[in-house]
Amino acid sequence: MIQIKNDESIRIPESWRSKAIPMIVVGIIAVGISFFLFRLVSDKDVMKLVSHSYLANLMFCMTIAIGAMFFVLVQYVVRSGWSATVRRLAEIISSVIPWLAMLFIPILVMLVLGRKDLYEWNASREELHGLAAEKTGYLNWWFFSLRSVIYLSIWSVIVTWVHRMSRRQDETGEVEITLKIQKYSGPMIVLFALSVSFAAFDWVMSLQADWYSTIFGVYMFAGGMVAFFATMMLLFDLLQRCGKLRDAVNVEHFHDMSKIMFGFNMFWAYCGFSQFMLYWYADIPEETSWFRTRIENGWDTLSYVLIAVHFIIPFLGLMSRHVRRNRVGVVFWCAWLLVAHWMDMVFMVMPNTHVPASGLLFIAHLIGTIGMVSIFAAFLILRASDVPLVAHRDPRLREALTYSNPIL
Repeated sequence: MIQIKNDESIRIPESWRSKAIPMIVVGIIAVGISFFLFRLVSDKDVMKLVSHSYLANLMFCMTIAIGAMFFVLVQYVVRSGWSATVRRLAEIISSVIPWLAMLFIPILVMLVLGRKDLYEWNASREELHGLAAEKTGYLNWWFFSLRSVIYLSIWSVIVTWVHRMSRRQDETGEVEITLKIQKYSGPMIVLFALSVSFAAFDWVMSLQADWYSTIFGVYMFAGGMVAFFATMMLLFDLLQRCGKLRDAVNVEHFHDMSKIMFGFNMFWAYCGFSQFMLYWYADIPEETSWFRTRIENGWDTLSYVLIAVHFIIPFLGLMSRHVRRNRVGVVFWCAWLLVAHWMDMVFMVMPNTHVPASGLLFIAHLIGTIGMVSIFAAFLILRASDVPLVAHRDPRLREALTYSNPIL
């Protein structure tokens, strides 16, 4: 049983700690290369392409961290025992949110400077038309910036407080700390739900300001949860290959995490189909405009591929209990669904550039993704450098270490 605070088996490999700064440098270089390639795609629309690509990549990383925050809060609310050994890694992933918030600053600066490359509503009312012109009371640079700061502040306060309390329990072993986090996790989930929905409306849905959807925030949330579980299981597999956490996280934990990931992927598909079906049979122009944008300029191919890659194939591949308990199979499907989530972020953001889809555009965006993910990974290493990867004095640790799934 894990009892020792400084046990190296529950800390990240020493070799990882020196790679954080080089990874940030590599990330910045990759973003610069993507900027150059976007100039080759369209010199006239280069800032539009770069800003949309930056937002899509930031949302790719941010949704993973947001998913981790929700997972941690839910585990406390339901008084979960099985997750005591896996929850700390989720806390570390979510604790990166305040650092990711700094990467949102360039977007706010563009708005303050009056740039319309990313959000076309950042113009005078006279320049806008249709429903976008009627939304200027809500969609304007100062109110948008204020709301963004509020969302990021709420998330940052939540993840920082929970992580600090959990770390304090490592030092004191006080059971009351778990009870205190349980007490406040319910209200924090309410704040989470409201802020995530409005953030999705503001940051992504308002790219096409004359369109609206009440389910868009839930759709973003579902995709983020899939990406979070995929990321967490890949990290656990990588850590165990490096000799870490082998006694703390076993096949039973991977089985449960893969089941939840499978469920959220089905929920993502349900949200996407429900939204499309309602708009399709209503056939109201201002409701169908978002989908029309995604079947023009070559983006229709991505739309059809996404259905297969994010839903049909994973549905068939992850349905079997045998696959969910097979380490190679789980790792494969986690990597697959992370790619699918990346495609989903591209699908939601990049068609609004109105630049035709092309191989060079995808390559440029992919290199930008490598840059953003490198920075995100560096943040994770820095946050995990001095933190045990298991809450080793959690009162439910014994239950997690002896946990097994019943065979039905």
